[in-house]
Amino acid sequence: MAETVSGTAQDNIAGKPSSSLTGSLKQLALPFTTYIQSYVESSRIDVDLLYMITYMNSIATADIARDEIFRRVSEREEFVCSKYIHQVYLLAKNWNYEYSVACAIVSKRMANKRLKDLLARLANAMSSGEPEKRFLENEWVTMMTVYKNEYERSLESLKKWTDAYTALLVSMAFISVTVLLSVILYNLGDPETTLYGTVFLTAMVGGIGVFILRSEAPKENKTHTLAYCSVEQQQIKDMSKVLIPAAIAFTIFFLLIGINVGFIMIVIGLLIAPIGFVGMMDDKNIDKRDRDFSQFTKMLGSAVGGMGVTVKEAITKVDKKSIGMLEPLVNILYVQLIMGLEPRLCWMKFVGSSGSDLINKFTYIFLDALDLGGDATKIGKLVNSTNLEIVLLRLKRGMVASSFTTLVVPLHISMSALIVFIVEILVIFSTMIEKLYSSMGDWGSGAGSSGGVSAASLGFNLFQNVPVDFLQQYSIMLVIVLTIANTMAAKAVVGGNNYKYCYYGSIMLVTSGLCLIIVPLVVQGIFSFPTLTEGV
Repeated sequence: MAETVSGTAQDNIAGKPSSSLTGSLKQLALPFTTYIQSYVESSRIDVDLLYMITYMNSIATADIARDEIFRRVSEREEFVCSKYIHQVYLLAKNWNYEYSVACAIVSKRMANKRLKDLLARLANAMSSGEPEKRFLENEWVTMMTVYKNEYERSLESLKKWTDAYTALLVSMAFISVTVLLSVILYNLGDPETTLYGTVFLTAMVGGIGVFILRSEAPKENKTHTLAYCSVEQQQIKDMSKVLIPAAIAFTIFFLLIGINVGFIMIVIGLLIAPIGFVGMMDDKNIDKRDRDFSQFTKMLGSAVGGMGVTVKEAITKVDKKSIGMLEPLVNILYVQLIMGLEPRLCWMKFVGSSGSDLINKFTYIFLDALDLGGDATKIGKLVNSTNLEIVLLRLKRGMVASSFTTLVVPLHISMSALIVFIVEILVIFSTMIEKLYSSMGDWGSGAGSSGGVSAASLGFNLFQNVPVDFLQQYSIMLVIVLTIANTMAAKAVVGGNNYKYCYYGSIMLVTSGLCLIIVPLVVQGIFSFPTLTEGV
């Protein structure tokens, strides 16, 4: 039987699966449905690989069997790549493949290069007789180095693209103004078609810029998706059920009755602002909890390993002053544990209340490894080191993001105000020139009786074919495009949960609305002096 399995395994590695196993291997193979699905999954695998290796390294400290390591990893559904480990486990358990051969088979069907290489290295280590514990220790160090370098490279690329995005958007704003002036002064065909095309081009350039920023930004999850969540996240859910439908209803109602678009944007921004500001509070709290969790796990692991006590008893040995934002959550956890409640449920509530994806993943890594009898001190250091490294990398991203958002908000205000300012000036001049033409008869439309040269004969259009109302619609469309693009760009650079769309969206909407309302009033005030209207 062993010879048959070995021969079958070699055939499969060579790309010749046996006919008896073809159907099963097709079910176990990496499904290739669409390129987009593969791309999205691949990016998620890159994020989860470090967590999975940390988990495997932690439970391996308990000196458990190889079967148990693969089984437990395959059951961790929060890791995207666990389903491929499950394929390895099924090949080994159900078809009696050696794990080295099973890893080689699955790796050949992998689309993600990093997981493919990991399985190939794992297959080589097991076939050469290297203990899993030693291999996983070395792999964890390698994965940490790779993760850090890739994150820093992404940040460096992101920083350059943020500069490119601002330059590109400013250029498109000035191109839009230039096209507008050209349409006003010269006969360039249908003005509406030209200006609509300019709006579309600006939207397309902004969309491409946002897509590039999202692609270059480091891929990570900051908030968990558990049913039980933090206080701020629950407030966001409750407010979203009321404020977002209210914003949509008010928008439709105001548009139907013809309210100024600037006022509508201000109302929408103010309605979604509470969601965004509570979300930013939650984001800052998550950053602090993630930072303090590193210290908490290190001290907890040292207490369990050094004193030989249970986790419940070790919590009393932890210095509560050194865990900052986690202190209230740890106190609640301890009370629940000493009351005799189910430990896993207590920890689940602790994780949910934190709102953090890092705490969600590393808590169960820590607990599973301890439950299996692993080295508590070593486990605490592993979790502490991995968590701390990710927190420090996020701080670097925060510096890049803060410099971009500090620039993009005033830049958005200045570009929106400039577009509205120029359009309003053109509207005023359009009205003045129209009165001038009407007072001078046919001078503007053709040559006079004396045979002089007219403006039209020189190719100038001078506002005659552009409706004033359309000019204002053009400025509104450009401001809306800039508002959407800058909101999405800020979220892409900063990262985090989708509630940040509400935070940056509220800022962009309110400032855009103020520009649409205040700037026309300022222009009218400037051009209302008698010296500017004499003779008109």
